[in-house]
Amino acid sequence: MPAFYRTYRPSSFSDMVGQEHIVRTLENSIKADTISHAYLFTGPRGTGKTTLARLLAKAANCTDRKGAEPCGKCENCILMAEGRSLDLIEFDAATHTQVDKMREILETVPTPPASGRYKIYIIDEAHMLTTGAWNAFLKTLEEPPAHAVFILATTALHKVPETIVSRCQRFDLTRFPVKDLVEKLSRIAKKENLKIDDDALRMIALAAEGGMRDAESLLSQVATLQENPITEEDASLILGITSQAKLAGLARLLSSDDLPGALAYVRDLSEKGENLNAFVPSFLRYLRVLLLASIGPKTAETDLESLTKERRQELLAIAASLPTAKIVEIIGYFRTAETEMRNSSLPELPIEIAIVKSLADFSRQKESVRELKREEEEEEEEAIDTRPTVPYDSPKAIVRPEVAAISEISDTNVDNAVETTSPGDSVSVAGSFSLVDVQDRWKEILREATRVNASLTLALSNARPKEVVGNKITIAVRFPFHKDRLADHANALTLAQAFDTILSTKVKIAIVVETKEEQAGNPLVSHALSMLGGEVV
Repeated sequence: MPAFYRTYRPSSFSDMVGQEHIVRTLENSIKADTISHAYLFTGPRGTGKTTLARLLAKAANCTDRKGAEPCGKCENCILMAEGRSLDLIEFDAATHTQVDKMREILETVPTPPASGRYKIYIIDEAHMLTTGAWNAFLKTLEEPPAHAVFILATTALHKVPETIVSRCQRFDLTRFPVKDLVEKLSRIAKKENLKIDDDALRMIALAAEGGMRDAESLLSQVATLQENPITEEDASLILGITSQAKLAGLARLLSSDDLPGALAYVRDLSEKGENLNAFVPSFLRYLRVLLLASIGPKTAETDLESLTKERRQELLAIAASLPTAKIVEIIGYFRTAETEMRNSSLPELPIEIAIVKSLADFSRQKESVRELKREEEEEEEEAIDTRPTVPYDSPKAIVRPEVAAISEISDTNVDNAVETTSPGDSVSVAGSFSLVDVQDRWKEILREATRVNASLTLALSNARPKEVVGNKITIAVRFPFHKDRLADHANALTLAQAFDTILSTKVKIAIVVETKEEQAGNPLVSHALSMLGGEVV
């Protein structure tokens, strides 16, 4: 089977996928007949540098151009397509680095073109040229004849001398999005009558890491299976890449807090020959999309577009079941696992440790929330049993605690404070404690809260108790994002539980952001200002 990247190399600008801004600029230059004497195409491998160079060369010498598109039928187009044109000289700097080779090429520059308007030199892997070769080329580049056009292509721009870069029109090519790769592979598969699942195409696109040539080469490799159709699992066997289904399987087990199941899942992957060293990087990519999706589907829109409908729905469901902070923690554990696997004789062990750490922490937090919910339900039942029956329109009617709480919050400046209520506080009696009591035991409260949820450490590091009124405690923080973090429902429950544990009472918690004047009055800030000068902004 022929290599698809050769068969389906673009023969016109309209065939190009991606790099739209560069294609448009080159087309405008060709239409306006303002072709430069030197171009520099830089970017990762397989992103179309050499293809664009050849299209530019063909369009520049085409005698019957349609706008910017070469006709493909004139003598010059045919000679270039067949590799017989004397006006197109391609030079591979990776194999011809010496100055003598460069001088040999440059000696032909003054000679007029044989049949076209321009004599075009394409220097591939230009960064491989030696210093002597660059020096020899520089003089020609400074004073080129009108008929000469130089097109340099490189994957390592930093190795090209600045004196060369400054004399070229530079274009930076970028990696292709997964969506564009899948679309191109799908068109090739259709033309080749190759039946292949969308999930398999996406797997190939991910493995190509943004390179179109790599994606087409991998498709050629997978096509040798001759399965009907080729599934994601088939492609994974050839490419040595983990399927989306396997990644989602582990993510589901983590989201459901199934520690035995997750460990058994990894063991099963290992026993079936899964390459665990490749699995973890793939799983980290999956977790990244989960993280973005947990913030909001719009945030992960680009990544979600390349998934099939079923895989997209599956990922969004998992993201909805995991707090964003928890996904961040899991990513941290698996990044550590990826590093430790390089030196581990048991590749399963770092993964298993990452799973245990992830779910051990998660289990403790979920148990805390469950316990608080149980207490809340019990106290609400007791309140219903003991609540006096008073006509609702009576002057002595009892205002429901939840209504009172809403009323109280509505009186608070919502731009500066977020109030959270600990479970059961609607029926609890305020404990006999003061601001001084809270300040005296503040470090214990912080230790208890961060023990249950270590991710609160940063947000609580600059927090301080500000005011106590009845059983309501106001906590001041320095930054709005710390306020948002502590006011999150799950985090508020953790903080309320810490107060309950240390002070042995239910509390209401309000989170406010310190004013500029309050921050200036903070002893630590005042000390810093006195030493360094300046002001709080």
